[in-house]
Amino acid sequence: MRTSLSTFLHRAALACAFLPLAGQDAELLDKQFGTLQQPAYIKHYEATKSGKVLLNPYLQVATKEYPGLLNPKHSPYNWVIDAEGRVGIIQEAAHPYGRTYDKGFYRPEDKSKRKPGTTENYGHVSALAGGMGRISGEILYDKGTNSFTLNNKSGRYSKNNEDRTPEQMVNAAKLIREVVDPGSATWGPVYYLLEYSPENVREESLKRPDLAYDDAKTKSRPHLVVMPAAPAVPKAEKPVAKAEEPAVKPAAEPKTVEAAPKVEPVKGKKAKKPKAANNDDPS
Repeated sequence: MRTSLSTFLHRAALACAFLPLAGQDAELLDKQFGTLQQPAYIKHYEATKSGKVLLNPYLQVATKEYPGLLNPKHSPYNWVIDAEGRVGIIQEAAHPYGRTYDKGFYRPEDKSKRKPGTTENYGHVSALAGGMGRISGEILYDKGTNSFTLNNKSGRYSKNNEDRTPEQMVNAAKLIREVVDPGSATWGPVYYLLEYSPENVREESLKRPDLAYDDAKTKSRPHLVVMPAAPAVPKAEKPVAKAEEPAVKPAAEPKTVEAAPKVEPVKGKKAKKPKAANNDDPS
């Protein structure tokens, strides 16, 4: 059976999306996004018996030509900068080999109680099939501001690595904003979590006057806001080509689709600051 030209071109485009980027300098990428590191660990359910780590079925390799797309209903997302400096985005969907905890459970490593129905999900390693990666983190949706925030929360590729700096977080955030479409939402602040930073950076950052917390009273989750929220950019409507006058006038004019309403804080209530991270599970 012959393969059609359109099918051939489609397959070629998909194959090229995973080829090394021409002209990318490894040393420059190391400086921009951190050196390549093996994942700190792989959870028991993330690999087959033969040791093969499963790819996330919702993986998006975001580029300017083929931007990633976010949906608030699918948050939280994980992001990873790969060996070639590309952005991989995955949903934290339930893993087919993972368990569901009908009664919830207690995590001694972060002293957290998980609600009933908690599932074991795909983590950062499922964006790279368990391979080496650079700085990584989360993309979280904040309903109060209708925005997506970014952080460096990854126990696999960010935590305990010596070169995961605030500057690299900024570089990654700039790239993500270039190649990922937040849809009807906007881009919120970018957070650099000290728990996932090198020890020397953490010690210096704890002395900074702009140090912030999710809860100032308890000093929970210390972090730096390394980039402010991006200004809202109106979505340009797709231009419609001028058509010839129809021979028969339509029975009714088509309805105009209204833009999605902007989310405003509830009157009388103070808008809550978006959390810097979703929870303490270092996925």
